[in-house]
Amino acid sequence: MEAAGREDVVRVSDDVITTIATTALAEVKGIASSSAGLMGGLLGRKGAARGIKIETDGNAVTLDVTIVVEYGARIPAVAAEIQTRLRSAIEEMTGKFVRAVNVTVQGIRAPSGAPELEPDDEPGHETPDDARERDKAHEEG
Repeated sequence: MEAAGREDVVRVSDDVITTIATTALAEVKGIASSSAGLMGGLLGRKGAARGIKIETDGNAVTLDVTIVVEYGARIPAVAAEIQTRLRSAIEEMTGKFVRAVNVTVQGIRAPSGAPELEPDDEPGHETPDDARERDKAHEEG
């Protein structure tokens, strides 16, 4: 049978690319969440990727990924792992060329049980209440 004259086309929707990217992202250690709360049950939902933006141009794909990392994670290593895993998964499964995987770290999640620091609670920053307590203790002692 001859293939000449066939014009078969396979299209891969952005939703499929998003699902591939979201699944690959879930395998990376050091990520607390994507901006949409990836680890909180994001997988499989329609429009699952508020933390993943996809642009396609013919056979090329560009991804913008926004994440929150776990405290103590090496950010450059986490970002490199995201880029490698997403590029590999999308190229292998779709045959498309991944032009870029851009990673934005928008925050760090403190370890569980650790208090969230407000700017005034940072080490070395004394609030007016702290100063009054210090002065009172100094006068009494």
